[in-house]
Amino acid sequence: MSTTNVQTTGAPPVPVSFPPKEIKQQCDAIVARYPTRMAACLPVLHVAQKHYGGWISPEVEAGVAEYLEVGDSHIRGLLTFYAMFNTKPSGRHEVWVCRTLTCWLRGAAKLRSTALAKAGVDGCGVESADGRFLVKDMECLGLCEVAPAVFVDGEPHVHVTPEKLEELMDGCE
Repeated sequence: MSTTNVQTTGAPPVPVSFPPKEIKQQCDAIVARYPTRMAACLPVLHVAQKHYGGWISPEVEAGVAEYLEVGDSHIRGLLTFYAMFNTKPSGRHEVWVCRTLTCWLRGAAKLRSTALAKAGVDGCGVESADGRFLVKDMECLGLCEVAPAVFVDGEPHVHVTPEKLEELMDGCE
């Protein structure tokens, strides 16, 4: 008779009451635009992430799942598939460097190393020690014709040089 080792990860997170009153009207308006509640997942997750300080905790994740009437695993899949979502605290400022071929050929590798050095981190996805920056590689920012491109706090910047990126990051408090 064989024995299977089963590991438990503890109790599931207790969902927060979602959406909180500060964003309820906004979330309800988003849901109303879509044919199903599931179709509203991405825009609602963006609102939730912004409201909760730039990341989505397991408790918020569970609350969003309840609100949208979808399984926790569906929300988890979205959060881990899309690089624009954070499942742990992030820096006060996010720097996204496009890593697709067009940007890479036009200098994105140097932009990535500049951003990492300026943030004082060894790799993407790591919050800086002072909590100021989170640098991320992004698959495509949709700005190939004006490469290389970066987003700083959600704002696109094109034809970026390492010097320009340092200026942008210096402007982040």
